[in-house]
Amino acid sequence: MASLVPLLKVQALGAFGVGRLMNEHDPKAKRKLVLAAIGIVLLTVYAVAYMWAIGQAFVALGAEEALPCLAVATAGVGCMFSTLIKANGLLFRLKDFDLVVTMPVPLWTVVVSRIAPLYGMGLVCSLVLGTPLMTAYLLAVGAVPASIIVSSLVLLLAPAIPLALALAVSFCAAWVASRMPFADRALGIVGVLSTVALVVGIMLATGGAGMSDQGDLSAFAALGGQVKESVSTFWPPAAWAADAIGGSVPALMLYAGASVVSGGAAVAVLSIFLVPMNSLLSSGGLRKARDASMKAGAPRKPLTALIRKEFRLWLGTPIYFMNTAPGPVFALAAAIAAAVAGPEVVASAMNVPGTDGDTIGALMAGTLPWALAFCMAMTSLTAASTSLEGSARWIAQTAPVPSSTIVGARIALNLLVTAPVSVIAGAIAAAGIAKTLPDAILLIIAPLAMGALASCLGAFLDVRRPHYDWSSEYEPVKRSASVGICISAGLLATLAGAAATLLAGDAGPAVGIAIALAVLVSAVFAGRAAMRISLQDQ
Repeated sequence: MASLVPLLKVQALGAFGVGRLMNEHDPKAKRKLVLAAIGIVLLTVYAVAYMWAIGQAFVALGAEEALPCLAVATAGVGCMFSTLIKANGLLFRLKDFDLVVTMPVPLWTVVVSRIAPLYGMGLVCSLVLGTPLMTAYLLAVGAVPASIIVSSLVLLLAPAIPLALALAVSFCAAWVASRMPFADRALGIVGVLSTVALVVGIMLATGGAGMSDQGDLSAFAALGGQVKESVSTFWPPAAWAADAIGGSVPALMLYAGASVVSGGAAVAVLSIFLVPMNSLLSSGGLRKARDASMKAGAPRKPLTALIRKEFRLWLGTPIYFMNTAPGPVFALAAAIAAAVAGPEVVASAMNVPGTDGDTIGALMAGTLPWALAFCMAMTSLTAASTSLEGSARWIAQTAPVPSSTIVGARIALNLLVTAPVSVIAGAIAAAGIAKTLPDAILLIIAPLAMGALASCLGAFLDVRRPHYDWSSEYEPVKRSASVGICISAGLLATLAGAAATLLAGDAGPAVGIAIALAVLVSAVFAGRAAMRISLQDQ
């Protein structure tokens, strides 16, 4: 037991990426830690505010009885995502497996020390996503001490069952990836589709229910029961938790017992089978198709070969692909939805007093180009592509081509992803809502400009200060300063463009086009500057 505490400390710090920064002698490590903390705080505030707004909307509709179920289900989804991201590398297919299993401590302590951070991240998701909904419910129904205590216990235990299920799914995914060629790419595609489905599902479940008068409120009298029934069917523990908060002791015992048993079973199974499970994964690592793809083929130009290499890296790194591919998918989905619905349908759905189809149409024409642009701003492959070279960077540094060609290939791949989607999405949206030629041009040029900015600014930031010292691809993709700065710059640029377009009135499209051109010029300068930087270690 004495050996468990230091292992827990090390794994907790490592899981959140804090330990490496604290141990660095680089004076900029503290600044990186501060920036990461600020980003986490801002994201937490946004998530809490959004979930609180959802809770208040359900209360206003008289559907507060659905909130406990939603809180538990939302916390479970967040826990499953965080576990799926971190389990592969923390428990399965870990690089230091030989070192871990030979440590002079019982294997169960190693398992507990590595599951504890996963449970901690799930608990953070539970508190951030579930607490606002649960608080809105307790305030609406009149909280009593017993219900507050039970609600707190429910949120504390909410990650247990999803954690156990996610560990099983993570092992199955790792096993498939070790046996089948290109399974990592398929896993990344599945992750992107799952992310898009999750976001679209949340938007459909929580938005768009406009009301014109108090009489329409009666139509939502049964909404709480319907939502509760649907969520309970999807996730039965949510029903047990809701009944427990309502005062059912058997339901509380069932929920708590299932949570404790699930967590204990996960620890017990891994304590017994962790070594054979990882041995099974390592024994199936040969991929014939990948070897075949490396056979000599027709000679290609250096730029073409480098673009293909970067494309394989993008598809073959699930967390990299999942973090950058949703943007184009969201852009196409938004453009198709806007073209199909049109301003009139949106105005009818919103049914806001004092507005009409023309007003909503003007609002859509001013904001949709920048919504598509932000989707492209999220798609910065280059913000992590240099850092992902890691310890293999010597290959690029010794390649018989100039650094400008290598960096240019990364920018070109990013543009090959964002530019066609920008044109297609913009054209689809223009066919549905554009009233004038400037409106149509803005719908195309705004996402094009932001895609170029994401490509060139991301390359400049990552080439200038690469992050090679990482133990998992998760670090340069999700926690690097270049990714955060690039996305933040894109967000600020899109907000400025949308505000200027709306405030300019009739001249809004022309102003928006001017801003998009300015962003495009800035992207060109950033790209040229990135291609002048040497890839050699400084």
